[in-house]
Amino acid sequence: MRSNNSIMIFLFSPVLGIIEAFKNLRSKQARNVVFLFCLCFGFCFSVGTQRVEGSADGISMRMEFERYKDISTVQFGSYLSEYFEFDTGVQDIYIMTISYLVGRVTDNYHFFFLALAFVFAFFQLKSLRYFVEEENFTNSLICIILTCLFLWNNIYNINGARFWTASWIGLFCVFKMFHDRKPLYLLLAACIPMVHASFAVFPIILAVAYFLQNFRNPLIILFCISWAFSVVAEDFQIQPFQNIDLPFAISRKVEFYTDQEHIQGLSQGSGFYWVSLFFKTLVRHYIDFLILLIALNEKKNNNEKAIPVIRFMLILAIIANFGMIIPTFGRRFFAVNYALVAYSFLVTFGDFKYQKLVYALPFVWLMNLFYLYKDVTTVLDLGFVLTPVFSFIRYLFV
Repeated sequence: MRSNNSIMIFLFSPVLGIIEAFKNLRSKQARNVVFLFCLCFGFCFSVGTQRVEGSADGISMRMEFERYKDISTVQFGSYLSEYFEFDTGVQDIYIMTISYLVGRVTDNYHFFFLALAFVFAFFQLKSLRYFVEEENFTNSLICIILTCLFLWNNIYNINGARFWTASWIGLFCVFKMFHDRKPLYLLLAACIPMVHASFAVFPIILAVAYFLQNFRNPLIILFCISWAFSVVAEDFQIQPFQNIDLPFAISRKVEFYTDQEHIQGLSQGSGFYWVSLFFKTLVRHYIDFLILLIALNEKKNNNEKAIPVIRFMLILAIIANFGMIIPTFGRRFFAVNYALVAYSFLVTFGDFKYQKLVYALPFVWLMNLFYLYKDVTTVLDLGFVLTPVFSFIRYLFV
């Protein structure tokens, strides 16, 4: 009955509908409401054509849509051919492919973001199913907070669709390979670099992790070393890949991430920036502490299928912590791990022995929540919150 209520409320207001759906995410209908919310968000996602201070990154993707929507099939095939040569400037083909396909139907960029939202939400909710169908999952406040952590890579991130869509595809592969024991999903993982070039390392991580699952104690020790290393990693000024012969598309991405101006740009800012940096650092150490706590209490977990997922979480954390020497790489892959941390905490502490740690999460994330609110209000108008009908009509004929 409650799931039907979610659908009815959603038809009136997507925001109120998703709030109601969160009360019963075990229900497939409730998750369908979340999916519909994501589609509505994507369609109503609005950006201009010129970048100004405080504008959304989605502007860059809209410009790519405008660039690729009218290309011919021959031109599209030529771009694909260049990509698979691995020695040109084409780093990935996801946005180009979506733009080409949507452009066959319409030149309305809102349908472009709708398509991005569809792919993003599909893999997000396929992954979420593993979380909400766990025996320990309830409608308690703790589980709602853990759900928010699991879904921290939220639909707003179609604003940077390449990496964050790739991360949900990657997490889906993790659950399939380590929870369901279906190693053939490594083939799907091998396709993720087509979405974002930085995920070229992900299939390797999956393959290595698949064979390192039994080395629990060495992994815990290595994690502690990586955590300590991450504290000082960003102070190093290095160019770790200068002398490595990489495919041109990948080397361009590596050069960008290791460029000293880019790294220094991440570490400079106003007084308010340092407040933000404090909270980001707090979040990172908070998550690292949870990971260590989970790893040390792994034997309390009665779900044998979850153990390999926990071990992968540990391995990904090790790589992300060591990766902090390249700030953008380390921070992004560290954030990918949030969903696995939420899942692992749920299955390990079913009695919620450490529930106070979970209650602290919203306060640790305070600055992140502020930025999320600020970012969302730059791409949605008030009509989406109240009733989306007029927004749909408005954007349908842009």
